[in-house]
Amino acid sequence: MKTALLLIGLRLRRTWHVMLMLAIFGTALGAFWQHYDVLEMSDDERGAYDNGVKKFTGKSWFPWGAVKRVDDITVIGIDDKTFNDISSNEAWRLEFGSWPYDRRIYAEAFSYAHECGAKMFVMDVTMDEMHADPSGDILFGQTIKEAGIPLYMGFNASVIGTPMPKVEARNWPVIQKPIVAEAVDAGSEEAPAEDFPEEPTAEQKAAKVVELKNRAASLYAFPVEVKGGLELSKFSEEDEVDLTGAPTGKTRARYPVPAIEPMLDAVSGFGTVEVESDEDGKMRKTHFAYTDGTNTYVTLPVAAVADILHADKVIVEPGQLTIGESHFKIDNDGSAWINYGGTFARRFSSISLVDVLRLKERKQGCERFKDKYVFLAAIAAGASDIKATPLEQAAPGATKQLAIFDNLMHSGFITDAPYWFSLLFTFLVCFFSVALVMIVRNVFVDIGWPVLLWVGFFLITGSFLVASKLHVLSAMPSFAGTISSVLATAWERLFASKERDQLKERFAFFMEPQIVELMVEQRELPSLDGQEQRITAFFSDIKGFSTFSEKFRDNPKGLMRLLNRYLTAVTPMLTQQGGCIDKYIGDAVVGLFGAPAPHADHALRACKAALDVQTALAALRTEFAKEGLPDVYTRIGLNTDTMLVGNIGSDQLMDYTAIGDGMNLAARLEGANKNYGTLILMGENTYLDVRNEVVAREVDMVRVAGKKNASRIYELLGLKGTVPAATMQLIAVYAEALDHFRNRRFAEARVAITKGLALKVDDGPCLMLKKKCDQFLIEPPPGNWDGVSNLEK
Repeated sequence: MKTALLLIGLRLRRTWHVMLMLAIFGTALGAFWQHYDVLEMSDDERGAYDNGVKKFTGKSWFPWGAVKRVDDITVIGIDDKTFNDISSNEAWRLEFGSWPYDRRIYAEAFSYAHECGAKMFVMDVTMDEMHADPSGDILFGQTIKEAGIPLYMGFNASVIGTPMPKVEARNWPVIQKPIVAEAVDAGSEEAPAEDFPEEPTAEQKAAKVVELKNRAASLYAFPVEVKGGLELSKFSEEDEVDLTGAPTGKTRARYPVPAIEPMLDAVSGFGTVEVESDEDGKMRKTHFAYTDGTNTYVTLPVAAVADILHADKVIVEPGQLTIGESHFKIDNDGSAWINYGGTFARRFSSISLVDVLRLKERKQGCERFKDKYVFLAAIAAGASDIKATPLEQAAPGATKQLAIFDNLMHSGFITDAPYWFSLLFTFLVCFFSVALVMIVRNVFVDIGWPVLLWVGFFLITGSFLVASKLHVLSAMPSFAGTISSVLATAWERLFASKERDQLKERFAFFMEPQIVELMVEQRELPSLDGQEQRITAFFSDIKGFSTFSEKFRDNPKGLMRLLNRYLTAVTPMLTQQGGCIDKYIGDAVVGLFGAPAPHADHALRACKAALDVQTALAALRTEFAKEGLPDVYTRIGLNTDTMLVGNIGSDQLMDYTAIGDGMNLAARLEGANKNYGTLILMGENTYLDVRNEVVAREVDMVRVAGKKNASRIYELLGLKGTVPAATMQLIAVYAEALDHFRNRRFAEARVAITKGLALKVDDGPCLMLKKKCDQFLIEPPPGNWDGVSNLEK
């Protein structure tokens, strides 16, 4: 031990100046990359932030990670139960209609909760369009107004509209809103109804719009004082598109949209519900006030809390938000990280909207609302208000408003650590990384420490963040530390390049060049054992290749040239998406996504590659047609699974490939395209990984020969936003037919299939399902039939 410590001391004394130089350089480079967002380091920072929050929030083993349930908030949820119960209850269906429901349903729920002693109501539901039957809107507004219910509602901003008129911003006392705002000119008051013809003139309609905008401006505008040189954020702009939907490169400003008239007369306060999501769609930060260039507005939670705290204005300054007499720590740019503190389900108590109606009928459950702040939120997937947070990929959109409200009332926000602190921390990480490499001088440290920094550094900053609610930069120190350790390794092994070249030369004849490069960079020899890894397999084959090649029976060289052209067109489509060509088997192409180069989105990359292949072949068919050559189509099978990946072979010859049931299913799916009349089929695992980015339809449930478990298979049709409306309609019709089929309603399934074939007469899956229905209508399946098809080959 004494000798080891002496050796460490000698190395440190001899090279401390080199360590300091490399650490300073690494810190400067990290700061430069972070400041200019080189290679989108901000994405890494957001990813590290999310990983840290998820790792330590809600973990019983972490002292500061326990989820604290918010006791004074109750959420009335428009959930799946609400959708199902209203659709199945004839009386409710007639009274409230379908989603979006007649707003008298809110009147009933709110009036009862108010009678039970609820403190306040907040609606994360905007109302800027009258319902088809306006009587429910009018009743809702009257109920809120007459019962004196303190209700706070969000408002939208849209490109359709103009700025609000300039008004004197006030925070109106609760339940004392002006019926006609001060900004309305006397001449713009609405004339008695009997003076108007049955259908208002264009001038009267325009005057009404102006009146509503004036009234909304006086109610929306909120006194916001900005200090310290800050500028309020404007509502985010939207990209402008032409008549074909293509972007023009220009943007259009968004302005507040007035709520419907009954709400303007009744609501206690309004706040913007700007989504405030980052580039990846996740909601992490919030601002507290906005401007449209004319007036100032606050967010919905701030509007509600301002009345709770009896504030007549809001003050935003670097590092601090002031509402009334209360002060909140925020970031210097006037924003703050939202402290979610746990998932929606674990943080907030919720009750289905229909259950509130039932409690009202029975006059029960008042304890659910007494002394509570009640939020109304759409939390069902069908309500189209599902958003992503650092803790949940699919959370109710109201989670953000609830968390901000709770942060203001109880828990406080997460804020950024001072930049100098993150910079000093980065330097310490760099110096330690350099010292570790140059003192230990071990190949495992050279490789392992940079990986540990990059992969696991969020554990340090994440635990600190959850414990202290202070966000220290993660990507910058991990990147800078990695660079510093790499520089130290290069300094110590300046002549190691000769050894690297020898390794490349030794194995270049046995492996793909890319695999050799990866092996050398990791300083690992190829292993025959391989490792289990979750990847996506790609199999493709030319449709009817036997018939295709028959035409070249007397010209085999011509067939070879044509096949080479085909493979030349297909191969780049895979490699450009990060795929690895496993092998060519005649006209078949086998590819791997996610290995050897790991990609978290390997399933999506495989789907994009498959679509790109079909696009490339469409162009190739055009060339073949001009040359008098036959058409060439390819069928593709995709499947994601955990497979054994590695160098498989002998000591003399190795092949980098993957084996396992997942590869087998991908190959079977490629062949199954023939039966279903499709071009791209993918397994259930692949679909679950990419369902938010692609359009696909479930084709069937199949069982591979030799396996007991069945698996759903899907036809890949395109990326979201690129599939025609007619195809989307066909997907819905086919889903209906498939549901009837699986529930042994073969006649109904056949009717639905007929509708599908009317949309596309040669649709393969519809034709296949029609054939099965015709068969089962004549000879029904046995009683134990499970609707699964056997995939033999």
